Amino acid sequence: MGALLLVLDMIAQQGEGMTVRAYGKKHGIGGMFFNAVICLFAMVFFFVTDKGCLSFSKELVAYGLVSCLMYATGFYAGYLAFQTGSYVATKLISSFSVVIAIFYGILFLNEPAGVFTYIAITVFVISMLMMNYRKTNESERKDFSVKWLICALLAAVSNGLIAVISREQQLYFDGACDNEFMILSFGGAFAFLLVFGIVREIKNIGYILKNGTLYGIIAGIFNGAKNFIGLALYLYIPISVATPLKTGLGFILSFIISVLIYKEKFTKIQIAGVALGAVSLVMFKL
Repeated sequence: MGALLLVLDMIAQQGEGMTVRAYGKKHGIGGMFFNAVICLFAMVFFFVTDKGCLSFSKELVAYGLVSCLMYATGFYAGYLAFQTGSYVATKLISSFSVVIAIFYGILFLNEPAGVFTYIAITVFVISMLMMNYRKTNESERKDFSVKWLICALLAAVSNGLIAVISREQQLYFDGACDNEFMILSFGGAFAFLLVFGIVREIKNIGYILKNGTLYGIIAGIFNGAKNFIGLALYLYIPISVATPLKTGLGFILSFIISVLIYKEKFTKIQIAGVALGAVSLVMFKL
């Protein structure tokens, strides 16, 4: 079951990424409003898939409030990081959000971590560095401003804490409130992103409603499915293993899609990084 959930997670993850990329390539404006639309329809996904009566306790609302702040911060900080700094460096820092989940599982949940786990973590980090490595000419480099660094770090930390908070609420409620938790998370993130969008991009709201709604619906459904599957995955695979598996497999699949569909070119170091990433996945399995 764990393997099947991983496959479904990869399909949802890549479906969302390709949809967002398609919108960005064709339109490319109104980032906050577009992300708000994604959150809205991700929230709808959890309404539709709920099989019982929705119930929101005070404790659950507290978890949901923290989670929605992390989602909104991750979306917004990542958006600003891409605006103010290097794309490659931003992606690199974002990929290390997985380390938070790994050590949370090992240190606080007492999840098993043998010698292969620690070797795999080291190999995984090296592979991420290699996959994100790209030589640039001096004219192509962007200044690494303090604003960029703060935004990139906020995005990475927020994404890592989302996994931690999701698992914590599962443990507290014994997995009985996942849909309610995600409704609160995405609903709150939608509200925050909508407010940020009004402040920063009010002139683009008409354009987004006309041209971005369909993209947002599709991406939102994929995002909701991804998070729904991710919560189920933690019930079968420890978070310290599931998170790097999802991240590593996502990178490898993204690489394959980039080559076969988008016809992008990669250096020998990046190709070696993909191979090393595959090795780290085998080690995590061991």
